[in-house]
Amino acid sequence: MRFCVLACLWLSYCCFVQCAKLPSAWGRCHKSDAGFSECIRENIEIAVSTLNKPISELNSGALDPLDIPELYIGEGTGPVNVAQHFKNVKLFGISNVKVLNSSVNFKDKYIQSVTVSPQLVLKGDYDLKGQILLLPVYGNGKCTVTLSDVLINHKIVWENIEKKGKVFMKCVDYKITLKPGKVSYQFDNLFDGQKELGDNINKVLNESWEEVFNDVRDGYEKSLGIIFNDLANRILSKVPEKEIFLE
Repeated sequence: MRFCVLACLWLSYCCFVQCAKLPSAWGRCHKSDAGFSECIRENIEIAVSTLNKPISELNSGALDPLDIPELYIGEGTGPVNVAQHFKNVKLFGISNVKVLNSSVNFKDKYIQSVTVSPQLVLKGDYDLKGQILLLPVYGNGKCTVTLSDVLINHKIVWENIEKKGKVFMKCVDYKITLKPGKVSYQFDNLFDGQKELGDNINKVLNESWEEVFNDVRDGYEKSLGIIFNDLANRILSKVPEKEIFLE
C-alpha cells in the first residue's frame, strides 16, 4: 500500500538551536528506581495531556489539535479501491490519552508504550475517486473521520546525537498499530453534492466500518507514525537525554 505524509517540516528534525528544559509538571524518572517503568508510564501520560496548551519551556504552541498540511492514504488491497487524499487536516484528541504501560530499553534504544484514546478525530478537506465495497464513489469537500476507543501500540526507536557537548535523543523510527473500537466517516459533497447518493455511501461506510478501515489500516498506521515521529523530535531535539532520564 502506498502512503505519503507531507507534515510541517518545522515539526521534524528541529536543529538544536538552543537547549531547553522539560516542563517541571512533566516529572523526572531515575533509571535506578525500582519503579522506573511505572514512573515512565505516569509521566508520559502527564506530558501528553499538556499538549493541548502552549508549552513555554519548549517555546511551543498547543499541539492538540495537530495541524497536518497534507495526508495521503493509498488504496487498499480489498474493498477499498480508492486513494484518500486529505489537505488542511487537523487531528484532535492526541492529548486525551490513558497510558496502560511503558518500558525503555537503553541498550537497543527504544521505548514501547500501550495507550488508549477515547477519540481521535481527523477533520479536513478530502479528494477521492474509486470504488468502496464495489460501489463507485467520487467527490471532494469537507470530511470527518473519527476513531473511537483506540488501542495504540507505540515503538519509538532513537539514536543519540551530540551537540555542543550535550547528548540528545533523535527519534529515527516510530511505529504504531491501531485497534479502534469503532470508526465513523462523514464525507460531504460526494458525487458533486448529490445528497441522496452521498448519504447512502456514508451510511454504507459506517455500517461496514471495520471492513473498510482494516483494508487501509496500514496506511493510517504508517502515516500517523511519521506524524508522531515528527512530534517526538520537536521535544527530544531541545532537551538533553540526561534531563529526560535521570541517572
